[in-house]
Amino acid sequence: MAHRHPSKLNAEYVEHPRARSLLKAELANCAECRDASNDEALANTDRGGIFDSLLRGFVSKQAERWRTPTTTYPVILYELVPPDEAKQWATPTREVARMCVIKNRRGKISTNDALTEARLLDVDERGRVLDDIVDGLLDDEG
Repeated sequence: MAHRHPSKLNAEYVEHPRARSLLKAELANCAECRDASNDEALANTDRGGIFDSLLRGFVSKQAERWRTPTTTYPVILYELVPPDEAKQWATPTREVARMCVIKNRRGKISTNDALTEARLLDVDERGRVLDDIVDGLLDDEG
């Protein structure tokens, strides 16, 4: 990855620099950088790591998109998202989403159990989760 991918990435929910690099590589359609970044994200499932940053960004974005004035907290991401939307996710993504808790309207999120669930998945299943997360984060970008 000796080159950069400048973009106007708006994924404000994603804080980790390497996670943001992955999203930029995806937007630039750079297979080399995307593959390297995906491998790095799939290997880094620790709290505060690349995968966690992407997951937190995804949960925040989905919560903002689907919450209503009557949403009561805490709420599980999977319960917040309409069934037709959740059906588009891979089965492992739905399982991880069942472990993501939005604790309050301000967006405090717990991904600890979701990260544990992700670590239990084989690398192919975790890759499907990552694909859904990236797609969800970039669905209104570029």
